Amino acid sequence: MIYNCHIHTFRDVDVPVKFLPFGLVRLLASQSFSRTLIKLLNHINPFSSNDLFDRYARFVQMGKLGSQRRILDECKKYYPEDTRFVVLAMDLAYMEAGGVPRPYANQLRELSEMKRTCPQVIPFIHIDPRRPECFDLFRQSVEEWGFEGLKIYPPIGYFPHDERLYPIYDYCQEHSLPVITHCSPYNPVHFRGSRKTLMRLLSDSLVELGDPQASKKILCSTFSHPANWEKVATDFPRLRISLAHFGSGYWWSRYLDNPGDQGNWLTIIRKMISKHDNIYTDVSFTMSDTGFFSLLKVLLTNDQLRKRVLFGSDFYMVETEATERRFGLDLRAFIGEENFHTIATENPMQFLDKQ
Repeated sequence: MIYNCHIHTFRDVDVPVKFLPFGLVRLLASQSFSRTLIKLLNHINPFSSNDLFDRYARFVQMGKLGSQRRILDECKKYYPEDTRFVVLAMDLAYMEAGGVPRPYANQLRELSEMKRTCPQVIPFIHIDPRRPECFDLFRQSVEEWGFEGLKIYPPIGYFPHDERLYPIYDYCQEHSLPVITHCSPYNPVHFRGSRKTLMRLLSDSLVELGDPQASKKILCSTFSHPANWEKVATDFPRLRISLAHFGSGYWWSRYLDNPGDQGNWLTIIRKMISKHDNIYTDVSFTMSDTGFFSLLKVLLTNDQLRKRVLFGSDFYMVETEATERRFGLDLRAFIGEENFHTIATENPMQFLDKQ
């Protein structure tokens, strides 16, 4: 059985109105106008099938399918029938990018119902510590709605060591529920509030802030720095934590040019895995670049690291059919059946406590 440990099925009604630039979310809310606009976005750059506007268009097309089940079905067709999918909810209400059309609880209930009708679904709830009574919501999602893990997404404005998350980590540790966290820099999904508010939020950082005059996107990467998880991993030694994206394609590319850089997130995550028995990582999104396949295969020759890498694709954030097929087939063919079985079956079963 294959486990895809990192996908999304949230809908267009689950994203803030300023989630995409140029007011695209508001414009695309109109069914009558959206088809025309999607065609326009697809043709802004006729010489590229993978430019930014193309990706916006594909993202919107997926989010507007009408249900999380229909989005899941788009992903399932690239995998064997018995594949199981870790579906990560997203709470984007506090990133200060405008209002979210439907209440977060409705997204969670829909995901819970999808699990009931499709046992292949393993739902994780995203908790933003700024949401009032977030611990109660977390417990309800687990105890009533069948959620099986915790999703953390720091770049929208909070740190993993936020004290409001500690009761949730404690619950997860006691109930053997794993945590998946976004762990890559320069993400377009980041806190959109004022610079003054952002600097106040960043004042709790456990890592060096860098240039305070940098763009908000760069500054928000501080929230996602893997070193922020050192304290959590130490305070909760039985809490299984996956630092998703293995540092990102940005850091993998830099590693190929300068493997001795100790500040590279890829290197930092490798060191954390060697130090902490409860740290994992996944290859979602990063392996959409086939240029990294060779490096992954070499990294998997390290026995300790090989046991902590998880297969995931980050559907539908990668947004293209070719990319999902690449994860489901091309990566498997390149690294070989033995390696793929390790990262897509053995390691996920351990991480998800499915032994």
